[in-house]
Amino acid sequence: MTDQRQADSIGRPFSDRVVVLFLTQVVTAGVGILNGFVLARLLGPSAKGDYYLLTLLPTTIMVAIQLGLPQGFGFHAARDETTGLTRKTLVLTAALATPAFAVTVALLPVLESSFLGHLDHGLIVFALLALPIALNATFTTGIVLGRQAVRWYAAVSIGQVLAYTVLMIVIVGVLGTGLVGALVVYLIVLGLQAGGFLLGSARATAGATTQAAVGIRDLFRYGLRIYPATITQFFSYRVDVFLLAALLAHPSAPLGYYSMGVSMAEMVFFFPNAVSILFFPHVAGSDREDADRQVPTVSRVTLLLTAAVAIALAPIATALISVLLPAFTPALPALYILLPGVVTLSVTKVLTGYLNGLGRTGLTSGVSIASFVLNAALNLILIPSYGILGAATASLVSYTASSMLFTVIAGRLARVGWLDFWIPRWSDVRFTADTITTLGRRLWQSRGAGS
Repeated sequence: MTDQRQADSIGRPFSDRVVVLFLTQVVTAGVGILNGFVLARLLGPSAKGDYYLLTLLPTTIMVAIQLGLPQGFGFHAARDETTGLTRKTLVLTAALATPAFAVTVALLPVLESSFLGHLDHGLIVFALLALPIALNATFTTGIVLGRQAVRWYAAVSIGQVLAYTVLMIVIVGVLGTGLVGALVVYLIVLGLQAGGFLLGSARATAGATTQAAVGIRDLFRYGLRIYPATITQFFSYRVDVFLLAALLAHPSAPLGYYSMGVSMAEMVFFFPNAVSILFFPHVAGSDREDADRQVPTVSRVTLLLTAAVAIALAPIATALISVLLPAFTPALPALYILLPGVVTLSVTKVLTGYLNGLGRTGLTSGVSIASFVLNAALNLILIPSYGILGAATASLVSYTASSMLFTVIAGRLARVGWLDFWIPRWSDVRFTADTITTLGRRLWQSRGAGS
């Protein structure tokens, strides 16, 4: 009975919002798989690898200059400090993205002498146009999720992947524009996403109850504490790509294979992402006692569902790639190595939200830095000998180590044993099934009423 009461104490409104985001992640992941296969089919391994690196570059710069502000916007939005918040996203986007774009263009000769040497200069500059668009989208997404406006988030996310599907088929498939056309589609869809979240941010903050103000200094004060964690977490996920490009003699095709394996493995993230997206503002707006009591259950349920999805994904991905994209079968061994690491990383995602929601961002940053250093060192050792398999192995080891460290820290803060975060209980299974069934019934009833 105690376990069941702990599960119930998470709260039905919170669990309903998680399931809405979970379903959104399922839909976007499903369409994302389709998009990935279409893009791979249209471009082939080498061009797919170049596309992956070109679109990763502006994303990397965006993460480097965002200074923890997306989390700062989300944190203050969750606390009803919303006056002028959307306007501040535009001001900070201009202030941060403009010099970053200019500096990157000036440094392109240096970058092209290392890991970008095999890419066309004009395409690199063209892809960098995504930088200010992506930066503002992260700021406004933080506000939308901080206000827990999950339906708006769902609408924009699903609309984005559907638009990508249509435009990719028409512009790249029908018109045959190749890599250039794929980048055009990327920029158009990113613009649609940014516009949708900008409008959603304005709507969500207009509906706040108190509408207290927060200054730019306050946003930086929170964001800079969490910035080391966000940037090192990102590079822990993506440093392998840059090192593959730098260390391999002919990186385009291996990057194409590896990007396919990574994309498939990240399909497992849709439930952990849904939980972590909402658990951060939930903890920030909850009593400490409630947050401490809820976090072990949230971790176990997340791990349970993530493992189930990973087990189901392995044979499905094998069949799809073998039949539809036989040229990408070298991606499968890397996928098999990545999947267990992604499962363990689901615990990291939950516990990061818990620590950040408590304001213990220094702890998050410390673990993330250690994980990044371990990941980078293993990649440098393993990639020259084992290529993409070495990169996948480095991710598996560093993801697992990160999760274990977060477990120890969160266990001490919540005053529970570390196994409480890892071993699912029967009450977790019942709670998860009941939540999904209840929401499914509501969705069906809403559909019937609409008809």
